[in-house]
Amino acid sequence: MKKTLALALALTMSLSLAACGSSGDSGNSGSSGGTTEQSVTLHMGGGLTASSPQYESWQEFAAAVEEQTNGTVKISLDLSGALGSDREIIEGVMNGAIEMMHMSDISVASVITELGYVNLPYLFPTREAAEEHYFNGELGEIYRQVMEENNIIILGNFLEGDFRWISNSQHEIQAPEDLAGLKIRVVDSPMYVSFFEKLGCNPVAMSVSEVAAALQQNVIDGQDNGPLNTYFYGFYDFQPYMTRTNHAYAANYICINKDVYESLSDSQREVLDACADQYSTQAYEVQNAAIEELVAEMEEAGMHTVETTDELSAFMQEAAAEVWADESITGMFNQDAMAYINENLGA
Repeated sequence: MKKTLALALALTMSLSLAACGSSGDSGNSGSSGGTTEQSVTLHMGGGLTASSPQYESWQEFAAAVEEQTNGTVKISLDLSGALGSDREIIEGVMNGAIEMMHMSDISVASVITELGYVNLPYLFPTREAAEEHYFNGELGEIYRQVMEENNIIILGNFLEGDFRWISNSQHEIQAPEDLAGLKIRVVDSPMYVSFFEKLGCNPVAMSVSEVAAALQQNVIDGQDNGPLNTYFYGFYDFQPYMTRTNHAYAANYICINKDVYESLSDSQREVLDACADQYSTQAYEVQNAAIEELVAEMEEAGMHTVETTDELSAFMQEAAAEVWADESITGMFNQDAMAYINENLGA
């Protein structure tokens, strides 16, 4: 089943081998912009698995950066949790112990709580709204500024991501009462714990790396994740029911420690920026195109996927409105962002 997708992705990736930088030669010696070029290896941590389409994008990205800097910048893809949990990696990039990361915004918000505004339930009604207000808009600009204040530079674009759905091993979810008492894994966020409590669930906060084992051991009944993570982490092997609730949108991106970034030469940064722009855009487009095919593969493997009902959607949006109104939650978020949200995306 995965072979068809892999072939299509390989063909797509092969078209993007053209140079993504236009800075000319950046040899192992000499200087650029007054900064002597040093050869460096940048370790990129994160939980991304090798089976996901964007993994190939980042392999291509690393190869392009190394080639176009004449080997002076190498990127080591230490993914699949090789450098620790999400929190450990985020904190490592903040303090410079880890140079780079591929990370979801929802994981970052568990460490930098000011940024949790982008994951408010039902903030973005459509992917186009996320692109307008977040990826290419004011909320994204504020996000980048706060990240830089925390010693992190976001490279390229906010990229691949999907709407979060609810899946479980017990029964189909189509009505509010179907949620009652379900032990649902959520991210380590007071906002998400509160939201799922209001839905009548028993939320269990844990790292995504713990979810598969927790499902197998019946520690949890289900999880709140989009179809991409559900597919690539193999969660569909342990829970046959999934409802397309679209209750939140989570994006991912790559970034680098600010001090490390500024220690690079002008030409090295130029290549890194250009390649990040190209490959983050590519990963976003490839994954958007792949979502329904991945859902079809999960259904073939036995997962029953259903659309949400008007009754269920209305119930969940009422719970979301209570979260929005809870200043003990939204008061932790960037208030410039909240003002923009209330003016442009509020009810």
